[in-house]
Amino acid sequence: MTRKSAMTIRWRAAAVLSAALGMAACASDVPPPTAQLGAASQAVQEAERANALQYAPVALQSARDKLAAADKAMRADERTRARRLAEEARVDAELATVTSQRAVTQQAASAVAKTAIPNSSRSAAAPNAAPVYSGSSGSAPPYSGSSYGTPAPAGSLGTSGGNSWGYSYPEVRQ
Repeated sequence: MTRKSAMTIRWRAAAVLSAALGMAACASDVPPPTAQLGAASQAVQEAERANALQYAPVALQSARDKLAAADKAMRADERTRARRLAEEARVDAELATVTSQRAVTQQAASAVAKTAIPNSSRSAAAPNAAPVYSGSSGSAPPYSGSSYGTPAPAGSLGTSGGNSWGYSYPEVRQ
């Protein structure tokens, strides 16, 4: 091999190597996580609108801190870290939103339960007593059976087309 051909082979190898390294550098370049940052910011705003500051302050503050850290990492061109922090911020903000919505829903359900069960039908001495039914005896349920699980004796219902618990089917006519 001549000196000229050896030199040409080295130049070709160097060119191929530098092209391969250039391609590898482009392939590993992480795109900026602008979508993740936007989604995290929007999730934090939604949590704030859901009163997460009152019902889930720890999760909301964690989301805010991670979003700020993601912005800082983005400015430092640490894109992988920024993406991870933005996704964590979004998840923390969604947790704060759900926790807040759950607390508000529980408060609403509690208020409905208080208004749906009037205190006048239950005695103050026995708050868990069975409800009082109106009827001939005042204490029997509005069907002929003696308890919920025991059907009434056959022939005691006085209606045709009914079942053993006293329910009469209006669509059955005899």
